[in-house]
Amino acid sequence: MGDIADSPGIPEIGALADGDHPGWSSRPAVESDAARRYHETFRDCDVDPTDDPMAVVGEAVDAKVSIVRNALEALGDDEALNALDAALDLASLERDLIEDGARRRTFALLQVQEGLSKLRAVDDVAMIVDRAPRELVESCGFDRAVLFRVHEGRMVMESAYFGDDRAGAEKMVAFAQSVAPPLDHMLLETQMIRRRSPAIVHDARHDPRVNRPIVDFSMTHSYVAAPVMPTGKVIGFLHADRLYSGRRVDEIDRDTVWAFAEGFGYAYERTVLLERMRRQHAEVRRALASADEAARALQDADLDLRKIEPVERSAAAQSLAEVHTRVLGMLTRREVEVLRLMAAGRTNQQIADELVISAGTVKSHVKRVLRKLHATNRAEAASAYVRLAIAPAVDG
Repeated sequence: MGDIADSPGIPEIGALADGDHPGWSSRPAVESDAARRYHETFRDCDVDPTDDPMAVVGEAVDAKVSIVRNALEALGDDEALNALDAALDLASLERDLIEDGARRRTFALLQVQEGLSKLRAVDDVAMIVDRAPRELVESCGFDRAVLFRVHEGRMVMESAYFGDDRAGAEKMVAFAQSVAPPLDHMLLETQMIRRRSPAIVHDARHDPRVNRPIVDFSMTHSYVAAPVMPTGKVIGFLHADRLYSGRRVDEIDRDTVWAFAEGFGYAYERTVLLERMRRQHAEVRRALASADEAARALQDADLDLRKIEPVERSAAAQSLAEVHTRVLGMLTRREVEVLRLMAAGRTNQQIADELVISAGTVKSHVKRVLRKLHATNRAEAASAYVRLAIAPAVDG
């Protein structure tokens, strides 16, 4: 979102250079053109540095207008007086629009912060994906919002929120998933991936960049969209419109969704990392429990009165360690990761989500792992992994 201080007519009055005006402190090295013009215009005037620049300029305009009006009245030029009044009305309208835009941007920023603060409290990946469109609607004032993810070169709608129209949102998701448009070079979202910036569609019915089936099904007239890219790579898109209110979206709406999408991306990344940490913690606990059971089994085993060679390993331990080394040497690093998740009971899709790869790639890895381990199914491969995982303990 643009900085409110950079808006025309709202200069930053932070300060002037030393000596520019009595009592005004040093200004930053960079200031806007409007702020510089303001300071230069009123350099020799008795202006309090704490005054609102808009009010100062307004008073100056009124003073100049009075001079012009008096001159025109003296000349008796009614047509010029009418033109002057019309120009003043337009100038007042322009100032009101500028102030209204500044207020809207400020309020929109506060709304974005409110919505993101609610998302940061979510610690479940599926839940935050469902909640994102809802918070964009309820916190930021849109009528409808949808969330797409980028999957194997296509746009796949993950969730939607249409206010009270839950059935409509569900139908929208189902239809969009059945379409799943490819990200070809003509699509608006493809341009957003390339430019890594938001977009606004003023006339969705006639814009050639939109996906026609989805736009026709949603009946939207105009919408804004922004990419979700927490790590610099676009992983999804947020769309929003104002269909129910009948108002077309504008640039402030576009910037609002852009700010929300950026914050949501970071919140989503944090949630994914937390969930992965929980899974890893659970796996560590299971591994520790297995180790504890193995230790108890050794402790409770019957003793056999015989000489024990403390230095040389048994033939079984030696053989198992050799198998461990040989098998891990056959698998690539990615195949070892896939095997570990297979042993933890993950499905291909869950493995793909955790490793951030496609389900098709996971399927190829699984086939290679089964072949290398001479396993006929996932259960045998998982069993082999468990045996290999405890091999160092037996070896040591």
